[in-house]
Amino acid sequence: MIRPADDSLFEISNGVGLLTLNRPDHGNSIRAEATPSLVRFFREAQLDSGVRCLVIRGARKHFCTGGDVQAFARALKQSREDVQRDCNERLQRAAELVEAVASFDRPIIASCRGVVAGAGLLFALAADWTLADETVQFMFSHTRVGLCVDGGVSYFLTRIVGPRVAKQLAMTGAVVAATEAQKLGLATSIFAAGELETQVEKLSTKLARSPQAAVSITKRLIDDHANLRRRLDAEREGIVACVGSDDFVEGVRAFTEKRQARFPSAADA
Repeated sequence: MIRPADDSLFEISNGVGLLTLNRPDHGNSIRAEATPSLVRFFREAQLDSGVRCLVIRGARKHFCTGGDVQAFARALKQSREDVQRDCNERLQRAAELVEAVASFDRPIIASCRGVVAGAGLLFALAADWTLADETVQFMFSHTRVGLCVDGGVSYFLTRIVGPRVAKQLAMTGAVVAATEAQKLGLATSIFAAGELETQVEKLSTKLARSPQAAVSITKRLIDDHANLRRRLDAEREGIVACVGSDDFVEGVRAFTEKRQARFPSAADA
């Protein structure tokens, strides 16, 4: 029996597993303390041959708006050393989640509407298919609070769009809407709002009825995640460096005060 992750729902029917991120009043953001249960979920799903295809979606309006924003406010009350230590520990746990998602060897479909940001980018970028509706917005907002990308974004995003476009999106805090998302390959297909669930069901049913050994071996051959752990370690080191800076403090304050950040390192710009 696969246990649903914290703040999530899970059901399985005819070989299709449906994981619903279920914090709709908080944009389906993922709390740091929920990460271990998500890791457990993906590991259990990997061991269950009854899950022949996995669909990930968010409840109601958004797919996933990222991590818990309350953690930003708490960071302002800590010393920089404590923030760096906490981030280091949190990202070590997050790396386990990235690897658990990446090692799932059957098809993953991300069903996206509304905002896809922060931690939510992992699922959308690591999925084999990302089907979205016309409301979707991919938000690469890390630099807006003085952070580099994390959660495997530097790895998966570059594989999808190439290094030049990946830098353009991640370094400028880009927001990519539906049409451009499909053009760049962030979304496999875009559908009208009322058609998304039907299209996801059609594709997931087809994949669940496919020859399982052939599909899983093909996925492993194409993915080849040999360098993933090294990239995750580099992301963690980058985040730890960023949260020790004045730019991070200003970015968080600007975020909580809903204003434009004035980063100290760019004071002459």
